[in-house]
Amino acid sequence: MAALWLLFPSTRSYAQDNVQKIKSLEVRGNKRIEEPAIRGRLTLKVGDPYTSESIRTQIRVIYEMGFFEDVQIEAERVAGGVAVTFVVREKPFITEIVFDGNENLSDDKLQEKMTIRSQSFLDQPQAKESAEKIRLAYQEDGYYGAQVIPIIQTLEEDRKRLTFFIKEGDRAKVKTVIFDGMKAVRKKELFKIMATREWIFLISK
Repeated sequence: MAALWLLFPSTRSYAQDNVQKIKSLEVRGNKRIEEPAIRGRLTLKVGDPYTSESIRTQIRVIYEMGFFEDVQIEAERVAGGVAVTFVVREKPFITEIVFDGNENLSDDKLQEKMTIRSQSFLDQPQAKESAEKIRLAYQEDGYYGAQVIPIIQTLEEDRKRLTFFIKEGDRAKVKTVIFDGMKAVRKKELFKIMATREWIFLISK
């Protein structure tokens, strides 16, 4: 209860000379990101006044590093001030990326479309963006009904696999290509220029 009370002190209830000072600062819960790297981003120092505004600012700074999905604060009254501990939980660390269900597009081709990489912390917007880029790659190849779903799978406590489950669907097939408004160029020449294959999808009215 003391920690919760200290986290949000009332500025109206305290005179300026009664504001608690930061006695110590610690970080707990980090695994891959070293504590000095986190503390180096903090602007709050030992001896600074302990206020709810300053704590909220530090929490925001830690989130902005991009490595953490949760940041909590523990504050305890001690002799001479307040002991502050930032309790962090890192984002899942992606150790490998695999594709499941891609029969017609190779892993290498799909990797080229990715914005997220293995050996990095999970960035959900990037994972969703990569899934969309994979879907568009299929669309470019004629698979207009392709579906792509990114799933995180736990390998070990600190190792995760990002799997893109793919349902390719059927490939659209060209049956008729209609040229309209031709004057100087013959249809035969247009087909030669286009190098149209049997399975290239074209829209015609």
